[in-house]
Amino acid sequence: MHILLHKQYEHARLQSCNYSHLFRPKTRWEFVRLTMIIVSIQFTYAAETAFVSPILLSIGLPHTFMTMIWAISPTLGFFLAPLVASLSDQLRVSWGRRRPVLLVLSITLMLGLVILPHGRTIGLWFGDEDVSPQNMSGFRWGILITTLGLVMADFSVETTNGLSRTYFLDMCIKEDHPTVLTVAVMIGGIGGFIGYMLGAIDWTNTNLGEMMGSNEATVFGAVVIIVLIGTTTTLTSFREVPLGLLENDELLRPITKAAFEEEKRRQMNLTRVSSVMSMDSETAERAQVCPEECNQQPLNFKSFLTNLIRLPKALRILYFTQFLSHLGYLSYCLYFTDFVGREIFEGDALAHEGSQSMKLYHEGVRFGCLGMAIFVLSAAIYSMAIEKVIRLSSIRSVYIGGLLLNCIGMMLIAVYKSKLMVFICCITMGIEYATIYSLPFLLISQYHQKQSFNMIDGRCVQSTQTRGFGADISILSSMLFLAQIIISLSIGSVIDAYGSTTIVVYSASLFSCLAAFSATQIIYMDL
Repeated sequence: MHILLHKQYEHARLQSCNYSHLFRPKTRWEFVRLTMIIVSIQFTYAAETAFVSPILLSIGLPHTFMTMIWAISPTLGFFLAPLVASLSDQLRVSWGRRRPVLLVLSITLMLGLVILPHGRTIGLWFGDEDVSPQNMSGFRWGILITTLGLVMADFSVETTNGLSRTYFLDMCIKEDHPTVLTVAVMIGGIGGFIGYMLGAIDWTNTNLGEMMGSNEATVFGAVVIIVLIGTTTTLTSFREVPLGLLENDELLRPITKAAFEEEKRRQMNLTRVSSVMSMDSETAERAQVCPEECNQQPLNFKSFLTNLIRLPKALRILYFTQFLSHLGYLSYCLYFTDFVGREIFEGDALAHEGSQSMKLYHEGVRFGCLGMAIFVLSAAIYSMAIEKVIRLSSIRSVYIGGLLLNCIGMMLIAVYKSKLMVFICCITMGIEYATIYSLPFLLISQYHQKQSFNMIDGRCVQSTQTRGFGADISILSSMLFLAQIIISLSIGSVIDAYGSTTIVVYSASLFSCLAAFSATQIIYMDL
């Protein structure tokens, strides 16, 4: 393997544009630069989960309609995100395949973040009446504009989250895949921690808050700046090989298991067949890196749809487990600050501005932000140790254990509503988050590296189906969209029927338990 990498490294270094970084290990600083876009993604998540529900409630929406609005962007994402990823597999521009798509998504994200906290104000410019939420009725521009901002931001950030990880894996050799995914979760956790801490501050009493007009506008303004910095850093870290060059030059393609086996056979033949030594060197090099039978052409749209329908069993199980995991994660994160404000601090989001109930609610929302800061910090810390934990046990036990631990944490806060339990359940959710945003991506990378989606008698069975790596990663990410659709369309009615937001943490516990059971059926290869 090292011989192959060295040959590809030297060949890539001599190109008109140096692509040698694709065939060498990365330094820690290079991993950080490559994954900086995750910081901006986590800042966006922090702002959305902390403030979007209160923003929607403040413009007069009941829980049922508020949660339905949350369903719009994941519905679009579930159908469009895999198509965006398939497009990135086939894009033919000199800047590469992933980076142009990530750039467009980031611009859309920033526009959505600018619109979202100012929807009510923009609605007033269009003729909405300036009345309290209890007195709002009829069509309101503020609701439409706020929804537009939410859809733009939420769709873009979720699609970017999956596609960016494809870009990370494209830029790294196989041995670096666990590390780059770990670093992504780690620095994303740090970014999310800072983002939630920004949300925990009462900005209305500061000069900046007075200038921006509200807590929400201040935090979202900061997030726009972070998105700009994070996106620029990632997209300028490493250049991609254009698809046309990748198709015409086998030495610039990733090493597959078939290519590695071909090299082993060639090395054995060198000792037996002297005629091999007379082979044209350039032809020999190209044959040994990626032989004719293992060339992977990009999927066209028809092939993409076929592969979407004909999923291997290994991927079906992995996707279903990720779907259940996200049901638990979203039950928690989308409504947690509202849960803390209502159930733990006993506040009311619909109370009159300035009333004690409203003050308690906002205090609870800020405390919930502090808890979610602990959540992402614990995810970052655990992500730094997850590789060592896997080496001490196995990826199977780490995967299942992380999900079961969160099941217990969520059940504890549902039963014992206290400030202490806020921190405990946020720590267990951080462990689950680090698990579901690293191990499933690592498993798909392993499936594609081995060109296998099944094992018989402990041996990998080679797959004859051509699958797009970016598309498979995107389908995995789309499980978040599907889960958000289900949660958004159902949880509001469930909350109204149950009469308490405690149901959201009960749901998080139940789905984490089901995900742990599903994870027992995953094919882990030899990891």
